[in-house]
Amino acid sequence: MKKILLGLLALMTVTTMAYAYNYDKTIPVKGKTLTDGKLQADMLFPVYAYGLRIAAPDCKDFSITDTKVSKQKTDGVWEEIWTVKACTRTANIPIKFTTTENGTDYAIDPMGVKVAK
Repeated sequence: MKKILLGLLALMTVTTMAYAYNYDKTIPVKGKTLTDGKLQADMLFPVYAYGLRIAAPDCKDFSITDTKVSKQKTDGVWEEIWTVKACTRTANIPIKFTTTENGTDYAIDPMGVKVAK
């Protein structure tokens, strides 16, 4: 349920501004993510929503520049850091993935987002 609400919130935020910004939608994303192409596509807009939060007001270009596993997969649970570039600023977005019967759930840790520039 939390995943759905977060996704809807991110989608509403990004959808209202989708035409004013340039989001790189290339799949597969760069880096060493353990996620498959479908999950990567599902993750793009929630991750870019955090990119909007760190971007300068005039920034229009967003991309995922790297992904890496930060906690190895154990019992279907692992953590990754996805790096988003928003013009001159970069943010590291921590994401926890959990494999379930129905697929893979994810949760972005908003308090763990680190702005690099």
